[in-house]
Amino acid sequence: MSIPLIGNVGFTEISSAGSLTTAASTKIGLPIQLFKLTSSISGQLTLTENSNHKKVIIDTNGNNIINSSGSPLNVDCPSGVPVELKGSGNVQSTVKTFTSAVTDTSNTGTTTIAEAGNSTLAVTTNHTFTEQLLDTNRSAAGGPSFGDGQTTVVSPVTGSNTSTDVNETYFTTSFTTTFGGVGLDNINRSDFGMSFTHAFPEDGTTTSGAIVGPSGPSTFDGVSASQPNTNTTHSHAGSTYRFMKWNSALVGVNNGNSGTFAIEMFIDSGTGKAVIAISGSGMRGAFNQIKNVDVFTTSTGRKFTFTNNTSHTITLSGSDPYSSTSVSASGTGVVNRDSTDGSFSITGTFPDTNDAGAPLSSLGLNETSSTTVNVDNHTGTNSVKAF
Repeated sequence: MSIPLIGNVGFTEISSAGSLTTAASTKIGLPIQLFKLTSSISGQLTLTENSNHKKVIIDTNGNNIINSSGSPLNVDCPSGVPVELKGSGNVQSTVKTFTSAVTDTSNTGTTTIAEAGNSTLAVTTNHTFTEQLLDTNRSAAGGPSFGDGQTTVVSPVTGSNTSTDVNETYFTTSFTTTFGGVGLDNINRSDFGMSFTHAFPEDGTTTSGAIVGPSGPSTFDGVSASQPNTNTTHSHAGSTYRFMKWNSALVGVNNGNSGTFAIEMFIDSGTGKAVIAISGSGMRGAFNQIKNVDVFTTSTGRKFTFTNNTSHTITLSGSDPYSSTSVSASGTGVVNRDSTDGSFSITGTFPDTNDAGAPLSSLGLNETSSTTVNVDNHTGTNSVKAF
C-alpha cells in the first residue's frame, strides 16, 4: 500500500471552536486533512466541503468537543468521504430537547416532528366540555322587570298568537341562541337555574323564587327551586319547538301575599325571539324581576394526542398544552382543552442516557447528515442521537 507524501497532508492544530476551513488556511486544498486538538472545545467545529479532500481526520488528542446548543461537528465532506475521529476525547452534544409549535388557533390535524424521530401531535375535535354561557348575578330589586304591558307572540302549544307579559330584556334573538334555539337545549338541562326578585325587597322577600331544569337541584340562589311542571315539544313552523312551564315559580310582593306566579319559556316563531313570560292572578309584571341566571351548554373542545415514535421516554412541557407529561417509548400522551384553540407550543426532553448508559442527545454528532462519522479509532465517549 502506498504511503502518501507528507506534502499531501494538511496538518492544523485546533484550540477553539469555529471553522476548520479558516484554520487550515492555504493548506485546505490538500487531499488529506488532519486536525489535532490542543485543548478542549466548547461549541462546534465546521468544515466546508472541498472536492480535493480524500480523507478528513479529527484527532481529539485527549480533549473534548462539547456543544450545548447544537451538534459538536458540522463537517461537510465530498460524497463517500467520512470524517474520522481519533483519540480519547469525548465528542458530545448536550442538547436533549426539541420544540414544536403551531400558532394558528384554528389548527386541527397532525403535525409530524422530525426533531423527535417523526413523533406526531394530533389535534382533533374528539372532546366535549360543559361551558357556561350566562352567569348573571344581581342584587335584590336590581333585575329587569317584566313590565305591565302585553306582548303578542306565537305559542308553540297552540301555533297561534297570544298576548302575554314578557320580560323585554330577554326578548331577543341573541338570547334564543343562548337558550339553545327553538328546542331550548340549554334550558332543558339540570344545570339551568333562574331566580327572581321584586321591587320591594324591604318586605323581607329579597329572592322571591327560583326555577331549574329537569332533574335540577332543589335550591338555587339560596331558595327552594322548582323543576318544570310542563316540558313538551311541538312540531311547529317547520321545526320542533319546546315549551316549558313552572307553575309556582315565584311569589309576589307583600311577602308573597299578592299571589304565586308561573313562568313560561319558549321561542316566539313569529320573531325568533326568546320568551320568558310571567302569569298569575293579581300579578303586576312591573313589580317582578329576573335576578340571577345560570345557563350552560355542551361545547366541542380540542384533544391533543402526542405519539412518541422513539425508543426513549419523552417529557413534554411548556403548559401549552402539556405540563411535565412523560410519554413512554411508542406511547401516547393526551391532553384535553376546554376551548376551540388548536394551537400549541411544546418542548420535549429526552433522558440523560440510553439503556446502555451512553449520553443521549436530540442531535447527531454531525450536523451535516450527508457526511458520516467514523469512530472505529476513537475511544472517547460520544453522545448518541435519541432516534
